[in-house]
Amino acid sequence: MSPRPPIVRSVPNWGGMRQRFGIAQALIARPRLLIVDEPTAGLDPGERNRFHNLLVGASSETVVLLSTHIVADVADLCPNMAIMANGGIRCSGTPEALRQRLRGRVWRQRLSQAEADGARQHLNVISTRLVEGRSEIHVLAAERPGEGFEPVEPDLEDVYFAELGPQVTGGGERAA
Repeated sequence: MSPRPPIVRSVPNWGGMRQRFGIAQALIARPRLLIVDEPTAGLDPGERNRFHNLLVGASSETVVLLSTHIVADVADLCPNMAIMANGGIRCSGTPEALRQRLRGRVWRQRLSQAEADGARQHLNVISTRLVEGRSEIHVLAAERPGEGFEPVEPDLEDVYFAELGPQVTGGGERAA
C-alpha cells in the first residue's frame, strides 16, 4: 500500500487567523496585561474588524497595551492613548480630549507643490497630503493663517503631527 499524498490547500486570511490564534494563546493564562504590537498590519478589512472585536472583548478583563502606527486602530479601540517619541511619553489622554486640544487651531488649504513648499517657510505646517494632484496642507495656528484656509476638525493624525512636529515625522506626510 502506498502512502497517501499530503493534502495541501491554502488557508484564506491566514494573517488574521494567526493573529487571533496568538491572542487566544496569550489569553489562556488570563493575564492582567496584554501587549500587542502592530496587531492589524497587513490584515484585510474583514479580518481587521474581527481582530478589533477580539481585542475589545479581551479588554473587559485584561489591560490591552496597543502599539501601532495605524491611527484608525487607536480611534476605534483605545479609550486612552499616549504618543511616545525618543523613549518618552509626549502626550496622553482620551482620543477626544487630545483632539479637543487642537479644535479651532487646525486649518487646511490645497496648494500646488511649490506653494506648499513656500508655506512651510512661514507657517506651522503639521502635515501634507496629496489630494487630486494638489498638496493639502494642515497648518496649526491660533487664527486663520491666510486667505483660502478653512478650519478643519482635528483628527488623531493632526494630534500626532502637531505633537511630534515635522522634524520627527519626516515632514508630516499623511496617508492619502
